[in-house]
Amino acid sequence: MILFIVESFTKAKTMSKYLGKGYVVRAVGGHIKDLPEDELGVDLETLTPSFVWKRGKKKLFEKIKRDCMNSKLVLLGTDPDREGEAISYFLWEELKKTKKPIQRAVFYEITKESIKKAVEDPRSINLSLVKAQFARRVLDRLIGYLLSPELQRALKVKGLSVGRVQSPALRLIVEREREIQAFKRKKYYYIKAVFEDFQAYLGIRFEKPENAKPYIEKVKNAFFEVVEVKDWKEEVPAPKPFNTPELQRSANERLKMSVDMVMKLAQELYEEGYITYPRTDAHRMNQEKAKEFLNWIRKHYGEEYVGGIRKFREKAHVQSAHECIRPTNLYAKPEGKEKLLLYQLIVGRTLASLSTPAVLENKRVVLVPIGQEGLEFTAKGRVLLFDGWSVFYPHNFEQVRLPELSKGQVLKPKEIALEERRTEPPKRYTEGTLVKKLEDLGIGRPSTYATIVKTLKERGYVVVERGELKPTELGFLVADALFEQFPNLVDYGYTAEMERLLDLIEEGKKDWKETVRQLFEKVKDETLYQDRPL
Repeated sequence: MILFIVESFTKAKTMSKYLGKGYVVRAVGGHIKDLPEDELGVDLETLTPSFVWKRGKKKLFEKIKRDCMNSKLVLLGTDPDREGEAISYFLWEELKKTKKPIQRAVFYEITKESIKKAVEDPRSINLSLVKAQFARRVLDRLIGYLLSPELQRALKVKGLSVGRVQSPALRLIVEREREIQAFKRKKYYYIKAVFEDFQAYLGIRFEKPENAKPYIEKVKNAFFEVVEVKDWKEEVPAPKPFNTPELQRSANERLKMSVDMVMKLAQELYEEGYITYPRTDAHRMNQEKAKEFLNWIRKHYGEEYVGGIRKFREKAHVQSAHECIRPTNLYAKPEGKEKLLLYQLIVGRTLASLSTPAVLENKRVVLVPIGQEGLEFTAKGRVLLFDGWSVFYPHNFEQVRLPELSKGQVLKPKEIALEERRTEPPKRYTEGTLVKKLEDLGIGRPSTYATIVKTLKERGYVVVERGELKPTELGFLVADALFEQFPNLVDYGYTAEMERLLDLIEEGKKDWKETVRQLFEKVKDETLYQDRPL
């Protein structure tokens, strides 16, 4: 018998269908060990962590250990990332006492083919991944456990928390709110000529209505001549397939799901065998699956919708073994309305990424009032000629259709009017746009984005209003106190540098304890890493 251990009971159930006789699949329900809940759990001199059994896990483990004694081989099939590697490490650490052979089975989707490959080609525990997880866990514990009390004392409020990525995320939200509060809306004006089927605008912006009056007087009774008609085609390339931040952002915008809900449902879809592993920075796609999806497009939509397999320039920290989030097949129907909607979004984006560009026709028409040749009015049009990838992943191309016009044509406007416009304040972050901003700044990783937003809401630092993140009074106070006491902790450049150094541990290029010590000392240092006022 071969014992196959995974984290989740759903995952165990799905894998049992593919492994068949000769295998026993058991689930441990996540980490069996962690830092203690009621104390620091880290030796401040050596930075050695004291991992202890999580509540209820030792009893569960004893059952798994008995299965281990009756097996000829143990395969650890936890998730293919730092967290999963650490879970496997703790299992290996305890099970090696049984003297049974233990190996790591790695797969990125739960299908018969991928499980077969993982079983046939197991490996040992990747200690660089484990050390990277230890580094993040210990650094987060030091920051949270040692710095949070200082914040609580400063504000005289219990229960406040400091977090490595949560804190700069709060700063982003607070800074944006202050920009909105400081914003003063201004009016400005454009002169437009209103014709039978379209409108054309004079290319001068007026700050006051009275400044536009002389121009209106010049053209109010004029006939207009078309002096230029320019047409050109524009190709809009297909979007990339989803990685984690893009899935979170798109599902938040299109399906109105919180990023925490997106990841919960995506993990369920993965564990039930419907999609690939949902925590990834990568855009690359398995070539065989891409060919399969291209053939499906060819069969159902025709050759004109078949794009091709694209290569993407990935960010430096993206793991080479990871791929995009895609379906394992195109015919599944997951149970549950929200889960089905998310699955369909992933299917649509995957097919779109392999399809052809959408094609638009742009038109620019220049008209001048006869007798006032120095004044040019412009009309712009845009229409969709070929939907391409957008047939799979709908997109609003904001079309404006202009009538057929030719050079030399003379037209009389129905009206010359002054159009009032207003400057708009910056928009508050949504959960999706906050994730995008954090990704652009190099702050956080796929496994952390959902937790960041969830923590900010649970701590009462932000609330969600009409889908937007608004800081509470407490959120303002905390952000200001953090910037005053721990400026490096909320500095965007230094937080991104933290992520870069932690990634180097994963690559085996940095000692994890030395790196954690260096990073934590810098967080406590009140000298700004990069002076950017809040």
